[in-house]
Amino acid sequence: MVNNMELDKIGQLILSKDLETALMDVKMGIEVEMHRVFKNGKLSNHGFPEELGEQEKNRRIKNDFFNMQSEIITPTAANAAEAIRDLTALNYSLRSALKEDEVLWPLSLPPILPENLNTLEISHVSPEKEKYYHEWLSKHDIRRALPTGVHVNLSFDSALINSLYAYVRNDYTDKSAIRNALFEKVTHGFIKYSWLLTYLFGATPISEQNFYVGSVPDYPVRSLRGSREYGLFSDFRGNYSSIHDYEKAILVAIDSEEIQSESEFHGPIRLKSLKGLKGMAQNGVDYMELRMLDLDPTSSIGIRSSTVRFIRLLVMYFVMNEDDWQESDQLKAEKMNEKVALEPAQSMTGYQNEAINMMNNLQNFVKSIGLSVNMQRTLNELNQRVINPSITLSAQLCNEIEDNSLIKYAISRAEMYQNGALQDQRRVYKKSLDGQDVTDDELQEILFDQDWQHIEYPKNIR
Repeated sequence: MVNNMELDKIGQLILSKDLETALMDVKMGIEVEMHRVFKNGKLSNHGFPEELGEQEKNRRIKNDFFNMQSEIITPTAANAAEAIRDLTALNYSLRSALKEDEVLWPLSLPPILPENLNTLEISHVSPEKEKYYHEWLSKHDIRRALPTGVHVNLSFDSALINSLYAYVRNDYTDKSAIRNALFEKVTHGFIKYSWLLTYLFGATPISEQNFYVGSVPDYPVRSLRGSREYGLFSDFRGNYSSIHDYEKAILVAIDSEEIQSESEFHGPIRLKSLKGLKGMAQNGVDYMELRMLDLDPTSSIGIRSSTVRFIRLLVMYFVMNEDDWQESDQLKAEKMNEKVALEPAQSMTGYQNEAINMMNNLQNFVKSIGLSVNMQRTLNELNQRVINPSITLSAQLCNEIEDNSLIKYAISRAEMYQNGALQDQRRVYKKSLDGQDVTDDELQEILFDQDWQHIEYPKNIR
């Protein structure tokens, strides 16, 4: 059992002052990218869906780098359940607006690309962003912009920060300082255990035939996208040791023209301040962005509820337990993640003992804190993946490979999810009904405040 002696000062305070609920309800926003494709598995050349209005003005459903690369951006939700609900509502709105011959590609690596990559249309964006895109393309292979995924944005409720600060104000200069301390702990935890997330949720075992140029593993792996060698990671690695080090490293890289801007730093985590990068250490981090998750093709919205639940648990665990980060941990974590990402998908990970130990720690933590039955069930389900690698996402996808391709599987899933959305009777957003300039309050009323249910198939991964 986890006891107070194993929690650090913040963890013991949270437990003794009954602040677990405030911490558990971490604020969350989710961003999901999916390619619009034709039902034959080729990238769509249709424009932005008309019923979604002008993509530059739509704040919740946009194009990402490419015109066929849809991105859903949920508003910040008070808790994980609301974030999943909002994501489902926006996902169904997007699906309802697609052309009849279009579906959403459920995998992070794209389908077969056109022979002439110059036919891939860059998204219609502001002149400033278009300039950035073209400058980025002048230095990178266009293929590197094609992988999609899930980003989870996390922030702490002000009530939690206010309560903690009232008890520890002698240890911190202001509320921004304690908020930064919590973000540092959570950042360190997710970096150190990024390999575990790759093992549990990696879902890019292979690529289609003309995506990579040069050699690739000749066997299915856990996550090509999640590896540094084959994924969308910048050569610039950043520095996660502290908020100050994070800020300084990126500013130095921009000044030396190693990267163009903060946006070109493609690390597993980004830290964000509403007042901008410069001065972040003093002004405080407002939210963090987890960027390491592949699309989950077993969910119509690209991520399962249990995955979100697990992320929320990890936030609690990292906040309440001792942070023993050392400067060498970042490189060590990167090497561990690279090894796991490129292991054979159906093999036992080389870090199984470490995975079992972490899952045991989490199970003890859940029992000690008295978290919900749903959280315990999620942990038990994921623990089965640690014990039996054949039920991980990447291993299951191996069973669907035909002729070194996942196109048949992906289109089958895409059509199932598309049909499910079109048969749903709930009210979705449409420009023809709601107009272009819809506020979040109006979206809440006409769209989000419904009992949305996305599809997860199979229901349980085991």
